[in-house]
Amino acid sequence: MRRVNLKIGDRITFKAATRDSYTKMTRVVTGFWPNGCPTVRAHGWSDFVVRWKEILAVLPTENVRS
Repeated sequence: MRRVNLKIGDRITFKAATRDSYTKMTRVVTGFWPNGCPTVRAHGWSDFVVRWKEILAVLPTENVRS
C-alpha cells in the first residue's frame, strides 16, 4: 500500500511477522516514528512499528463505531 494520510486513532489492518508466518491484525494507530511509519500496540509493545508495505487496509476514525 502506498502512503496515505493516517491520523492517530485510525484503525489499520496489516500483516505482522510471527514465528511461523504472517498474521493479519487490526490495531489503532497510536503515533508515528520519525520516518513517518505508524505505530500501534501489538505483541506486548506499545510502539510496534508498521511498515507501509505491510498495511492492507485503513479505516479512518470517523468511520469507526463507538
